Amino acid sequence: MNLLKVVTGLIFCFFCFSDFAFAAGKKKSSPYPVDICGATLNGPPFKIVGFKDYPPFSWAESDEEYFKNTGRKRYRYHGFIVDALKQALNDIHIIRIQDLAFDTFSEAQKAILHAKADLIFTSYYVDESKSGQDYVYPAYFGNPFIVVSRQTKKIEVEDPSELKGMKGVVRKEEEVEPLIRGILPTDTKLEVVDGPREAFRMLLSGDADFMITSPYAAEAEARRFNIKDKLYFGKKTLRHIKYFMAFSKMSKCRRYKDIFVKSFNERFENKSEIENLLHKYIKIWAEQNKNEPPLEYTPPPEVQQSSATSQNTNVTKQ
Repeated sequence: MNLLKVVTGLIFCFFCFSDFAFAAGKKKSSPYPVDICGATLNGPPFKIVGFKDYPPFSWAESDEEYFKNTGRKRYRYHGFIVDALKQALNDIHIIRIQDLAFDTFSEAQKAILHAKADLIFTSYYVDESKSGQDYVYPAYFGNPFIVVSRQTKKIEVEDPSELKGMKGVVRKEEEVEPLIRGILPTDTKLEVVDGPREAFRMLLSGDADFMITSPYAAEAEARRFNIKDKLYFGKKTLRHIKYFMAFSKMSKCRRYKDIFVKSFNERFENKSEIENLLHKYIKIWAEQNKNEPPLEYTPPPEVQQSSATSQNTNVTKQ
């Protein structure tokens, strides 16, 4: 009888050990992160970085409540690309995501190069051997850059050479200056300014003849400042800028690239849906900034002359 109990106990222990070993093996071979990359609420987060001030694509807002309670800064990204990114990460069981925001694009690139961030979601293509970036293909969006001018002095060009002798302005946060300057005539002046307010002020006051920008970004900020009726959006695309997702080559989270790519790319198959999503975030940005102070500028000579002519005509008719 005692022998039977011993044998039964040994068989029970054998099956228990087998189940444990099977479970351990299954856990080890799981395609999903277990104790890194934001798989748990208490473990290390999955760190993302992108453009800090570039609606409707992405913008970062400070978490004031968190700062009040901890004395530390924390940001939350919003925008057209951010929702799709975070949904794709959630699909592969990444639930703790930390948004890192830097004032300049070069700082964001350095964060990826040195694995201080795991993924950058607004990146131009740069040589992979130098950038430390492992790109997600294909590019998820092609951003057309166009010439925006004043309604009172429209500029429509078929070729960049037609901007010869003019003065243009570009926004620093669009990070497009090095990609645009090379296609412009050598005598075309190009000034880089910080922020859409200064860029539009220069354009509408006549300090610049044109702005080179994304039509989506221009519309978002024009609606914010309530100046869209004063602008002319050129129809010709000067350059298509492709945006990529990219993992840091130094990040442990890079091992999950393949399953992330499948989830993310599925969200960008419907092009009309992407267009609708962009316009949704343009509206969101305009609505949340509807109480912005008006854009102050002095109209250029052609506007003042047109206004004076209109007033004289009205007086004559009376």
